[in-house]
Amino acid sequence: MADIRALERGDIPIVAGLLRAHMGGWELNEKILAATTLEHPWSHPDVPSLVALDATGDVVGFIAAQVRKMRLDDREILGVCCGDLIVSPEHRVGAPGAQLLSRMLSGPQDVTWSDSASNSVVGAWRAKGGDVDYSRAADFMFLLRPVKWVRNILAAGIRRERIGRSMVPVGAIPADAGGRLLSPRGDGERAGEVDSAEVTAAEIVQQLPPLPNGVRVGVAWDEPALTQTLTQIQAVHEGLTCRIVRRGLKPIGWYAYVARPGRVSRLLHLAASTRAVDAVLGDLVNHATEIGSVALAGRAEPHLEWSLRTRRAVLQFAWQPVIKARDPEIGAALASSRSLLSRLDGEISPV
Repeated sequence: MADIRALERGDIPIVAGLLRAHMGGWELNEKILAATTLEHPWSHPDVPSLVALDATGDVVGFIAAQVRKMRLDDREILGVCCGDLIVSPEHRVGAPGAQLLSRMLSGPQDVTWSDSASNSVVGAWRAKGGDVDYSRAADFMFLLRPVKWVRNILAAGIRRERIGRSMVPVGAIPADAGGRLLSPRGDGERAGEVDSAEVTAAEIVQQLPPLPNGVRVGVAWDEPALTQTLTQIQAVHEGLTCRIVRRGLKPIGWYAYVARPGRVSRLLHLAASTRAVDAVLGDLVNHATEIGSVALAGRAEPHLEWSLRTRRAVLQFAWQPVIKARDPEIGAALASSRSLLSRLDGEISPV
């Protein structure tokens, strides 16, 4: 069995090297790794990121913990998004990865999740009482400029570039490809119903409640934590845009997305009361269209279901998010449409 201990600052270069060498697609750097694990305002000594040591005391494995302060109704709860579970291939005998996960899941947090997992990691979570979070396993897509979207794909194919999820997030042709006559959108897109403006984390926290009306459970962001998280995402994803949506003078919600003119833009977070979700989503679609995005994609969160269905979004199972809640009430609430647990709330990863 490997020795397991909390991540220390001196481990950061070694862990970054492990991730670069053995985790395909890992695009962060040592500075961001330290910021998300050791320097985040919500870092908690009782729920640290962990490393596994071999017999000589060298770091050979790692699992990241990103602590999230959450609320369930009027109750404060503690959440942890864990990711970047890695063990060097030559040290996998004895299952140090399973040891890292077991230690992480045995912490004091009320709920633990990861935004994506391989089949083997899903099996390890199930062995520890977790399971796939099927309510967040699908992606949606709206085509905004169908002809240009197809041209981009064909051009990439001619150049023999890899056509991945950043270009084709959902492997289907949406009704949007036929234009607005075949795919009318909802009333939330009516010009003049709402307007929006770019905002900072401070303005979001000052102008909107921690959880929207009607949402029972979610991350209750404060200014320091949201500021740092948005800064980290911006360092990885150029084009991060945060906008607050108002009806008249009243703020009704906000969203954060990676805005990519000429390419596929990606929703990270949309928070609004139940009655305002469609209007806020409509503003997002309009903004993505105005900046020249060829499509808009994102995770099909439970609270978006009605708006995605009525707007004829195309869906596809895309990820294997996993989750474990100590209290069945928390698990049930997170699986319902009255929950908010977005990609912004979780791992900083390719989108």
